[in-house]
Amino acid sequence: METNAAQSAQTEYRPLPTTREQRGRAIAAQGGIRQIGSLYVVPSQTPGAEVPSYMVDPVDETCTCPDFETRGCRCKHQEAVLFWIAWEGSCGVTDETSTAKRKTYAQNWPAYNAAQMTEKAQVELLLKSLCQGIEEPVRAEPRGRPRIPRRDAVFAATMKVYTGFSGRRATTDIRDCADRGHVASAPHYNSIFRCLGDTATTETLVRLIEESAAPLAEIENQAGQFAQDSTGFSTVQYDRWFDQKHGKLQARHQWVKLHVMVGTATHCVTGVKVSPEGDCPVLPELLRTTARRFAVREVSADKAYLSRDNLAEIDAIGAVPFIPFKSNSVAVSSSPHWRRMWAMFSLRTEEFLAHYHRRSNVETTMWMIKSKFGSAVRSKSPTAQVNEVLCKVLLHNLACIAMAVAEFGIDVGFNHEAPLKVA
Repeated sequence: METNAAQSAQTEYRPLPTTREQRGRAIAAQGGIRQIGSLYVVPSQTPGAEVPSYMVDPVDETCTCPDFETRGCRCKHQEAVLFWIAWEGSCGVTDETSTAKRKTYAQNWPAYNAAQMTEKAQVELLLKSLCQGIEEPVRAEPRGRPRIPRRDAVFAATMKVYTGFSGRRATTDIRDCADRGHVASAPHYNSIFRCLGDTATTETLVRLIEESAAPLAEIENQAGQFAQDSTGFSTVQYDRWFDQKHGKLQARHQWVKLHVMVGTATHCVTGVKVSPEGDCPVLPELLRTTARRFAVREVSADKAYLSRDNLAEIDAIGAVPFIPFKSNSVAVSSSPHWRRMWAMFSLRTEEFLAHYHRRSNVETTMWMIKSKFGSAVRSKSPTAQVNEVLCKVLLHNLACIAMAVAEFGIDVGFNHEAPLKVA
């Protein structure tokens, strides 16, 4: 009785073999797996494959093969590494030692250094040129003290965000800008706060962001590849609640959600919206905004943006959507765009993923904005928080222009034929 119970218990907890597990065992048995640091080089099981081997990280449980990229689950190469480790490399050990060749990208250091050393001065000049297109609103009551020009208030508010200081501590920098002739006079910090808290400033900043990306159209149109994503900026407010399950008070920062579409060549933001809504419904709006100034040929986004409407919107402007399908997506659909991209995603996975991975440039853009201008906002009112995030995006675009001027020698000219009107 005891022997049968032990045997049944052993059978119950024995892992069931799967197809990928069996193929992983076969790969490990044929040998050729090499360890490079914490990674393992696993040869492809397919004869004559375009990629002869794949890199497996058993700690992070990742693999560079298309199967893992598509499914996000353990593949046969990861199984092979586990068998190889369990066998302590007794099968197919090779004495060959090699070093991993990490893919590197050329950096134009002279242009980068020149852009960084002169960025602030160029940002001030570019911002001044942009603000010249802001049309002054008509005052309902002409009597009283003259208002600060709207262009000066927007300029000062944006430069205040550039410094990273509070409104009071940024006063010195704003006065220096006035001395250099960028504004008629340095606005008081309270005037800057009122400008940031004005709802009319939001529309003005969105228009300035769209116009600031226009000089980079010549570079972006060569590839025509754009990507979309969203990110959050923390605020000074907290949400507090009592967690009944754990019996303690919980707290977390409130945050402002930013949606952007970026060009993957220069990382400039071509479409922007600050809104708490979900990712998927925002894509058509930012796509149409981008298509007004850029030749869009490809659009990359993650699975959160997958929908028939989004695929149709991208196809309507003559672009190709590279949005991976979810695990529960089906091939049968009434949408021809869905069926066409499903076929490419299923039959030409490597080609699809090569285009899709251009989406990583939008992650780079998020990092550039947050690392340079901060991942949090100082403002307290909701409108001011939105406008502060938009100022960060505008400054990022101006910094991208400064880099493009140093690297490519582009001619920057802003068109003010249609003035930016504010209420």
